[in-house]
Amino acid sequence: MLDLNLVLKSDELYLAGEISTDGSGERATGLYLRDTRHLNRFETTLNGQPLATLSARRLGPAAAVVTSGNAMLDGADGPVFPNTVAVEQVITLGADLEVRYLVRNFSGHAVALDLAIEASADLRDLFDIRGFNRAKRGTLVAPTPIAGGIRLGYRAVDGVLSGTEITFDQPARLSVSEPRDEGDGAGSTELLPGQDPVTVRPPAPVPPLAVATFRIELPAKGAWEMTATVRPLPADGVPVSAAPTLTGGRSNDAATIVTDHHALNRLLDQCHADLSALQTSFPEGSLPAAGIPWYVAPFGRDSLIVGLQTLHLAPHRAAGTLRVLAALQGDAEDAHREEEPGKIPHEVRYGEMARLREIPHTPYYGTVDATPLWLMLFADTVAWTGDAALYRDLCPNAERALDWIERYGDGDGDGFVEYRSGRMGAGISHQGWKDSHDSLHHADGTPVSGAIALVEVQGYVYAAYARLAAVAAAFGDAAWAADLAAKAETMRARVEDRFWLEPEGFYAQALDDSKAPVAAISSNPGHLLYCGLPSQERAARMAERFRRQDLDCGWGIRTLAEGMPTYNPMSYHNGSVWPHDNSLIAHGLLRYGLSSQAHAILDALLAASRADPLARLPELYCGFARNWVKGDTPVAYPVSCSPQAWAAAAVPLIVSGLLGLRMDPARGVLVVDPDLPPGMAEIAIQGMEIRGQRGSLIVRRQYDGYAVSTDGPIEATTQGRGAH
Repeated sequence: MLDLNLVLKSDELYLAGEISTDGSGERATGLYLRDTRHLNRFETTLNGQPLATLSARRLGPAAAVVTSGNAMLDGADGPVFPNTVAVEQVITLGADLEVRYLVRNFSGHAVALDLAIEASADLRDLFDIRGFNRAKRGTLVAPTPIAGGIRLGYRAVDGVLSGTEITFDQPARLSVSEPRDEGDGAGSTELLPGQDPVTVRPPAPVPPLAVATFRIELPAKGAWEMTATVRPLPADGVPVSAAPTLTGGRSNDAATIVTDHHALNRLLDQCHADLSALQTSFPEGSLPAAGIPWYVAPFGRDSLIVGLQTLHLAPHRAAGTLRVLAALQGDAEDAHREEEPGKIPHEVRYGEMARLREIPHTPYYGTVDATPLWLMLFADTVAWTGDAALYRDLCPNAERALDWIERYGDGDGDGFVEYRSGRMGAGISHQGWKDSHDSLHHADGTPVSGAIALVEVQGYVYAAYARLAAVAAAFGDAAWAADLAAKAETMRARVEDRFWLEPEGFYAQALDDSKAPVAAISSNPGHLLYCGLPSQERAARMAERFRRQDLDCGWGIRTLAEGMPTYNPMSYHNGSVWPHDNSLIAHGLLRYGLSSQAHAILDALLAASRADPLARLPELYCGFARNWVKGDTPVAYPVSCSPQAWAAAAVPLIVSGLLGLRMDPARGVLVVDPDLPPGMAEIAIQGMEIRGQRGSLIVRRQYDGYAVSTDGPIEATTQGRGAH
């Protein structure tokens, strides 16, 4: 089971098999809950021989079936030839992991078999598996027999117990090895010449191996069934709850998109299933987890962008995200966690290393963009829902977020929001969405350090002011609305003056510590289009610049233009292609009526999705140029999360842009202005929720225009596109 490329998830419990997106220094497959691996081995043998897997089929986000045959076996009455005994494992995640075995004998004679399940649980923290240093580990405790099975346990450094119970509904012969800790669990320290002490990671403990053996006497054509249940026992003692899903993982709480384009429908169906699966319950509430295997956690930037990308499909999820992150909003100044009053967090963790403050994620606030993104989502969600209670409840949080932008975010008082690279915390040098250590260089390749003002962050601040101004006006807060609108226009003017690169017809990626433009040509300025900041003339010039092959590789817009000194199509942020990044660019282009390049981006993402058996878009892929031959596929990035939330939400956002969806908060009316690509004639959104009412929106191409219709209580109107 864990040796297959399977990813399953039910609310906060998830299983990662031998997946291509591992990226750890170790084998990181297993069953996870709250940043702890509760199962790291689960293997099945027949008469001591591994099974030969024939297929592994997903039945939805939380279920799969694995069909295997036997290898050549020695039987009591002679050899058992390969693939005469079938073993079917139906794997289901809910509050527990359940594996139902069906063993069938297709030979013409009786066979006697020993089916054995070998399982172990190392109960390690996810950050430990990822390679973060630990000075000391806890200890594995001796296995305990329980009714129908066994309990495996771990005592953390602070004495807190966690465990995993494995039980069977058929009698088994159980054997178990004792846990083996290498040394006393403490790390050693060595001094390197001229350097500070470096802690050497202690070797990982060897968990006990539990083996359950079942003696099966199968007559010719006979069958045998058994169910194994794996139950995580989390350290906090809070029981696991199963996520309610419908057949195939379809959730009934989000609207769905249906078009007359088969490939797009297939991709959208997978997006819907992935977003439903990634919606996760945490102690503070429910919001979309960022991705599997590493980011099943509240993740400020990612969760907020997903909320913006899918507001037209799930406004209640966006509202939940706002409330969760508002509950975690910064209250004090804490350098270790980079917390400041009013700041929205970057990431929260619940495992042993967070509990012991070995990592700062309790929560960690090392991001510059989550706070303006929270304000953008707050404004858009209130506009879409008309929810006066949400507006009233979260206005104090919005005011604190605005205060953070103007006081802490703009530490030097120049009107831009900056972060300082290389600060302490979790080692995040750059604190925008391109947060790898090498993601920001001048056009000559010189690294950028010090106080940095990213171009997209200024766009988010502009949009936060502008969108909140419209909502405040609709709720009668005229003075506040006027102040916010004035601040938006001031930010627009500053960005146009300081970031615009006239020879390139494009914007700089950032301003450096000396306020000089970082003139590298990157995808970052495309987010300004989504925010509506550039003038129409400059937006058109940006569209032309995006069209060039140094940025557009045929699979989408690269994160960094080919020809820049640090360009590398295999890098994380310096030449790769990210679907979510492209969705914001495409939506922005459609906002300005610059549809041809937006349509090309959608076509590129559709082509990329065909490379995946599930028609799923990964977190990112390499930026090598498309060959434009039939069957060509993008080069996979080796450790891309899949499924990943803002990649799953990318095409739904582009569809919103194709329809020209926009809520007019003053009138409480949905504005629709379609601009469909060639070859597409119809888009419908079923079960759309607007202002507390549900209905459907249908847009059809008609002669040289479009027909827009609704059912239910939804009211829509058409209006020309424009940036402002």
